[in-house]
Amino acid sequence: MIRLAFLIHSNKTWIGGINVILNLINLISNTENLKKRIKIILITDSRKKISKFKINEKVEIIENSEFFDQNIFFKILDKLSLILLGKTIFLEKLLIKYKLNYISHTNIATGNKSFTKSIVWIPDFQFLYFPQFFSFTYRIIKKINILIYKNHAYKILLSSKTSAKDLNKICKIKKQNLVINSFIFDVPSLKKIKKKEYLKKKYNLNDKFFYVPNQYWIHKNHKIVIKALNHIKKNSKKQIIVYSSGDRKDYRYKDNFKNLMNLVKKNKLNDNYIYLGLIPFIDVMSLIYYSTAVINPSLFEGWSSSVEQAKAYNKKIILSDISVHREQKPKNSFFFKPKDFLYLSNILIKLNSSNQILSKKINLDLKKNINKYTYNYCKIIN
Repeated sequence: MIRLAFLIHSNKTWIGGINVILNLINLISNTENLKKRIKIILITDSRKKISKFKINEKVEIIENSEFFDQNIFFKILDKLSLILLGKTIFLEKLLIKYKLNYISHTNIATGNKSFTKSIVWIPDFQFLYFPQFFSFTYRIIKKINILIYKNHAYKILLSSKTSAKDLNKICKIKKQNLVINSFIFDVPSLKKIKKKEYLKKKYNLNDKFFYVPNQYWIHKNHKIVIKALNHIKKNSKKQIIVYSSGDRKDYRYKDNFKNLMNLVKKNKLNDNYIYLGLIPFIDVMSLIYYSTAVINPSLFEGWSSSVEQAKAYNKKIILSDISVHREQKPKNSFFFKPKDFLYLSNILIKLNSSNQILSKKINLDLKKNINKYTYNYCKIIN
């Protein structure tokens, strides 16, 4: 049986990335002819902290902090060993100890002569387009690592054709070493969606609302939504409400959330733009389902989770006009230029005035697309 490992650091704040990994783990574990030949291993630094996630009971969980908190001296030696010998020294001992055939969705290249083949996932190349969001050191290290992946990772995994074009700007990757596989989420059935009355009571929810389920990172561009709401309030009698949820921390811009909330307060939009906090996954999916439309105003994406989830429920989606959003081809979509709050405000007014029709069925293409995504990934595994 093939032993396929994934790594999740318990202090990792990128919930979207964790959800991508857990979604794939569950898809493989629940597919009859795959689970018979692939054993999923989940490596973490804290079994207790990741217990909050819904993990398939068939998954073998290994708690070992050495994968995450390696001594800087050992890290340097492993990098040199990787380049000179085609495998690491210290990490290799762990890979052999746990008999890992593959380690996936990682930023670790194990080397061509390693016991374990590494599948490196690069979610996006945002640093190429918005260098102001990253330090000079970060950008240099990022490029060096990509060059290391090129020569010492088994496969480089990307989520979009747009990302493949971006990677090509840094270096040429052999076709056989590159995999493009856009992730698809299975979503809770309509029977599992929370009742609207429950959500109303829990969040003091309004009947009609738009929803932004994005983390408060600077590139997620929440500010444009606030500016659109402010314009509507000053120039229209329309009462439009936007709810948002997600982690408020941004390691690059620590004051981003605070600045946005100050902008809401300054323009007296507290009744129009409402932050719900970091809420349970089923509540997120329920809010997507009941919303008038889902908004993703992001300046940059690798592949948008919220777009895929909204597509599954046949929702209207308001999107920043960036290439990857176009690539995702959502039906019922409304595009605006990422800095054009006037056009966004017109879309909000138009959709707020339309009748809301909740889908009574999950998107008919969802299961087919999920199977395609799962099997395309497993083709990487010999």
